[in-house]
Amino acid sequence: MTWCRPACLIVVGVALVACGSEQTGESNTADEVAAPLAGARLQVYASHNAVETVAVLEAFRAETGRTYRLLSDDMDEREVRLGNPDLMPDTDLYLAASLAEAWAAAEADALRPVFSDVVAGTLPAELRDSESRWFALSRRARVVAYNSDQVDTYALDRLTSYAELADERWRGQLCVSSSAVPGNRVLVAFLISRHGVREAEIIVRGWRANLAMTVFTNDGTLLNAIADGQCGIGLVGSNVLASFLRNSPAARVGMHWFADPGNTVTDISAAAVTRHAAEPAQAEALLEWLVSDSGNALFAGQRFEFPANPASPAGDVVRGWAQNVAPSVSMSELGFLLEEADRLIERARYP
Repeated sequence: MTWCRPACLIVVGVALVACGSEQTGESNTADEVAAPLAGARLQVYASHNAVETVAVLEAFRAETGRTYRLLSDDMDEREVRLGNPDLMPDTDLYLAASLAEAWAAAEADALRPVFSDVVAGTLPAELRDSESRWFALSRRARVVAYNSDQVDTYALDRLTSYAELADERWRGQLCVSSSAVPGNRVLVAFLISRHGVREAEIIVRGWRANLAMTVFTNDGTLLNAIADGQCGIGLVGSNVLASFLRNSPAARVGMHWFADPGNTVTDISAAAVTRHAAEPAQAEALLEWLVSDSGNALFAGQRFEFPANPASPAGDVVRGWAQNVAPSVSMSELGFLLEEADRLIERARYP
């Protein structure tokens, strides 16, 4: 993959955006124009939902007085923008929507290490790159969603891990989103870390054998299919499910957590200072604000995710879920396994 220039540019207070979000599986559009701000120096490049990111950066500007430019692109551009740091946009801070994106940028030498006592003292070691190139801002779990009219509680009580979704009792009921969804690549890396390559491949092949229909392009459409009764059960991002349940509280969709929190994998949203940053000090200042108690709570809350800062409160919708998330493997370890996960996905013919 290669870096490319983004499809849309947001200069704070100036521009329009129409940017997709992998995390929600939906398209979001901002239609707001205001007077331009003079002297915007800090440039931020985000693969997140741009509307949510603007809300966070505006809070940063209000609190610190620092101005910024936000560059963002739509989902279709993501596959081609990573891999070549020389083609990276003129950016100081990169906001990555997934571990897979942050890892690819780091492996392409597009990021510079940051040795901040504030960041290191705030974030748990398992949520920081082992070489200090990227830092988690929030987490989201890969969770089981199910149609409450089709799946009984007895079956759910026996479901204690992702591996069990490969059992024949789920034949014709399981739905998953595409392997192109970064969270699914991280999930397969997690399977490798827990079970080894051989057993992980058997699990993924079992999932494919149990599919009720072809894979979905994103988690949002998968949840709609579960609600409509086309699927009995599926795997989705907890953030997408939180948004769905808030908007469709009457939907016949439930959520199942594994009894052992260590059996649940999380993906991350992350931040990194770029190798070619013109304003590295300002980028580091923004990074430190994003991991602060209030900044991290706002960032995670905008995305229905769990804050990476243990002292930051989770948002109302997901607060009761946090106890079910206790990652048993570091994000760096999962990053190292992504390449092996891609090879497994190809062998198992996971679309």
